[in-house]
Amino acid sequence: MGWFVLAVIVMAGLGYWNWQKTQDQLQVLRNSSFNITGDLKGEPRLVIDSTQKQIALVSPQGYRIIPMSAVVNSEVEFDRGVQMDNNFRIELQLIMSERSAGPVMYENETLARAALEKLHMALH
Repeated sequence: MGWFVLAVIVMAGLGYWNWQKTQDQLQVLRNSSFNITGDLKGEPRLVIDSTQKQIALVSPQGYRIIPMSAVVNSEVEFDRGVQMDNNFRIELQLIMSERSAGPVMYENETLARAALEKLHMALH
């Protein structure tokens, strides 16, 4: 029982550390003149700057700014499970000159689809 409690405390501490580092990166992004007009959450964090027509993927390790014009397609994908689907994510397809954006992970399908709808509204 003691090991379990210790494991929970360590995991909570790591979760807080990741959250704090992501907050730090969001502040660095804001300081670089990125105006966050939309926050779609996810992992990595997907934020929108509709004034400068760009999006950014923010993680504890840093951020990546992507021009909206580089996004060719975006859709929700997931893995089929035996009883439940899982690993809901938004996949961003970029123009050939951009390196892959990687998936933006969400807890469930509802959150992923709501974020995708907001992203599509910003892109168009």
